[in-house]
Amino acid sequence: MENLIAFGISVVFFCVSYFIGTQNEKAHYAEIIKREKALVHLPTTTFKTYDPLPVAQSRLVMGNVMIASDFFKDTTAKLASFFGMRIFVAESLVDRARREAILRMKESVSDADTIINVRVDTCKIGDRQKMSGVEALAYGTAIYFQK
Repeated sequence: MENLIAFGISVVFFCVSYFIGTQNEKAHYAEIIKREKALVHLPTTTFKTYDPLPVAQSRLVMGNVMIASDFFKDTTAKLASFFGMRIFVAESLVDRARREAILRMKESVSDADTIINVRVDTCKIGDRQKMSGVEALAYGTAIYFQK
């Protein structure tokens, strides 16, 4: 009987986590899209140099974010890993983290003309058995051209 109650509680947590996590993820994606549209004027490239105009100033810029996982994602990831399947729930977590880190980097220098040599690093937060979140760091060189 106790095992049945524990199982029922786990199922309830799983369902509630799915509902809340899905709503939070949708809201975060909507916010990301809105902010990306507002910063479309600031190009970012992986080029190491930018030649057309003389540069007045350049500086290192960074954006960092940590996004937590939820019970639904953790449980689903464990099941997918056990069966050797694609861990699709982690893909959206990593995508959101990368896009958010790039946005934070752009927002820190929204008056720059361009950001070159952009790199994005990600890493899992947690131990080997459990992924509790993802960290993403975006960095590059902000360029201000001479006017």
